[in-house]
Amino acid sequence: MVQNRSLATQLSSASDEAAAPRRVSLLWINHFALPLGEGGGTRHFEVGRELGRRNWSVTVAAADFHYISRKYIRRPNAATRDVVSEPLEGVEFRWFWSAPYERNDWRRGWNWISFSRSLLDGTRQAHRPDVVIGSSPHLFAALAGERLARRWRVPFVLEVRDLWPESMVAAGGRKGPAYYAFERIAHYLYRRAERIVCLARGTMTHLERLGVESGKLVYVPNGVDPDAFEGIERPPRDTFTLVYAGAHGPANGLDVVLDAAVLLRDDPRFRFLLIGDGPAKEELVRGARERGLGNVEFRDPVPKLRMPEVFAEADAGLMVLRDTPLFAYGVSPNKLFDYFGAGLPVVCNVPGEVASMVEAARGGELARPGCAESLAAAVRRLWERGAEERKEIGRSARDWVTREHGRTVLAERLDGALRELLPA
Repeated sequence: MVQNRSLATQLSSASDEAAAPRRVSLLWINHFALPLGEGGGTRHFEVGRELGRRNWSVTVAAADFHYISRKYIRRPNAATRDVVSEPLEGVEFRWFWSAPYERNDWRRGWNWISFSRSLLDGTRQAHRPDVVIGSSPHLFAALAGERLARRWRVPFVLEVRDLWPESMVAAGGRKGPAYYAFERIAHYLYRRAERIVCLARGTMTHLERLGVESGKLVYVPNGVDPDAFEGIERPPRDTFTLVYAGAHGPANGLDVVLDAAVLLRDDPRFRFLLIGDGPAKEELVRGARERGLGNVEFRDPVPKLRMPEVFAEADAGLMVLRDTPLFAYGVSPNKLFDYFGAGLPVVCNVPGEVASMVEAARGGELARPGCAESLAAAVRRLWERGAEERKEIGRSARDWVTREHGRTVLAERLDGALRELLPA
């Protein structure tokens, strides 16, 4: 009897092993990838951790010069250029050197290029992965990923986070030599990639219009780990606090938030909490001070692990961007999914795809892009719906984002797309 049970156990184990996908390795390159303990984007860590549960060995290549704090977070100073390896919950982070900078001048461009050079040099003796993904917060990192994939003769996947050169215009730039140089690099990467991971459905449509084969395109948007925001409690309070957590740059449209705060400053119920950093923050802080906006508070960025306590202070989230055509189709906003994951209703002034998400989630109020009067009116409308209805809106938004943008859902989709590229 004991022998029969042992044989059954062995047969069951053999069957499970046969059913499980084989273990394969992925090098995922994103200059600005970060783990949960740092303030910034954690998509690659969170999805990589889920891929690890699907028999992937995931290495994330990133720079440890933090683009918000402008400090090194894993090496003592700029003179130390060794690659720093750090295992984190099943994901191997490899931190590569990049040049320091303080202002968004030519040194920022050199920071991008130096990271890509460090990556190419620092991986010469590295283990050959099965797949390479190059992500495009900037194109030099993605281009380095394509070169590594060619060196190792493995599939190259392009992850389109920011559309280049279109994002240059969206941030207030003009078409010039740099614009057309980035355009050539982007089109080269579209041709070379065996798959293109798109974070927004509108990006897929845009690439198809540029002549990219639709069969190459895979939709894997940004998402959220709902468990990270479990158990947030919001006690009753007299003020209605709207939180914005993210970058403070020209593309983020926070000047309209200040204009809306001017319209609401005589009503003590409304308060704006702006958390983050970026090239426009100093001017925004000065502008709020000069206009006497006591209903606006600025704070430094906080790591993802501390976001639940921040969201516990808030009654709604602000999903705002500059009024530009690109943002109607080419963004997958992490902050929106975090607000929803935390059960926060939102006030949103981003049209197109983002507005459609808010409507699908029944997650809040919409405002016209770039219009302070419309934003202030939307804030008032959300307040007037009352605390109980706002709780119901938050529950609806959380259910929607868990179903459509949960990290496990996204990892499963990416796993399937990548395994199609592997030899049988």
